[in-house]
Amino acid sequence: MTNLLLSFLFLFFSSSPDSVSFEGNIKMVQETCYETSYFTYFVKNENVRIDKFDDHHILTQSLIVNLKDKQVHILSPSKKLYSQLNINSTPNVNSNDLSILKTQNCKSIDTNVCYQWRVKNIEGNTEIAYWVAQNNFYFFEDLIKILNSIDNSFEYFEKIPDSLGFFPIITVERTLLRKEKCRLSVVQIKNKRINENIFEIPTDFELVKI
Repeated sequence: MTNLLLSFLFLFFSSSPDSVSFEGNIKMVQETCYETSYFTYFVKNENVRIDKFDDHHILTQSLIVNLKDKQVHILSPSKKLYSQLNINSTPNVNSNDLSILKTQNCKSIDTNVCYQWRVKNIEGNTEIAYWVAQNNFYFFEDLIKILNSIDNSFEYFEKIPDSLGFFPIITVERTLLRKEKCRLSVVQIKNKRINENIFEIPTDFELVKI
């Protein structure tokens, strides 16, 4: 359905969910053997918008997510159409099939101190390395629960315990033979005020039921 995949400088370090959550935008690039895609996340309170661009930086689709109401709308800018997506509560991957390791390996990425977390799924011939930084991106835990119900972009990250406040700055997915399949990297983070209008569906868009 959607291929989302799917970030960071941070306002301040904090491990308390009572602290002020991130507001601003996050830019990411996803590279596979077949294509390069670009994503921009806009975050404000319980609202998240994810814009996806192709390798020519043309906007191809948008997701508008309400974390509180657990509603997702997908927009097609070129056709001026939108639909509401159904949330599937069935997990895509069983935690019993996973081997999770929070290593003490660390490195500096831009100004972030990042630690390596690894998740291996032998049955799925997949191993993913996450370089994560702790920050105030508390929205991400609720967001990936919703995204994983319609797509498998962050299905492995969701299974990692005690991940509140962490965000993957770099994600590298490989086969068990170490062949790289996908890389997702944060390229820019901006703490800024976001206009609430960006989370509204344009009035000239037509609803399509699916």
